[in-house]
Amino acid sequence: MANECTGVTASWNSTDFGEVVEIKVSAGGSLPLARASTWAFDVGTIDISCLSTANVSLAQYGKKSTLSITGGGLTFSTKAVCERVQLSGKVNDIARYAVTFKITPE
Repeated sequence: MANECTGVTASWNSTDFGEVVEIKVSAGGSLPLARASTWAFDVGTIDISCLSTANVSLAQYGKKSTLSITGGGLTFSTKAVCERVQLSGKVNDIARYAVTFKITPE
């Protein structure tokens, strides 16, 4: 049976994202560097889209902190680096916010 995905919350660096509408976690971005290793350059990407302010400024770019996702059948927590902050809006529409993080090896 399918899980209804409602009430999802996400926070990074003690900052909550408001009205989360979409979350994408893509763990495992590249293969390990060596045959007997688990270390890789790209560990994965997390995209969060929300309708209320993302509360993350460009001053956060490149900083590492804990990212937590809970609710709606989604549970995930990892260290992540802020890679991109996007703001978009159309006249007579709502503002949309998106933040992209890179998962970091501990």
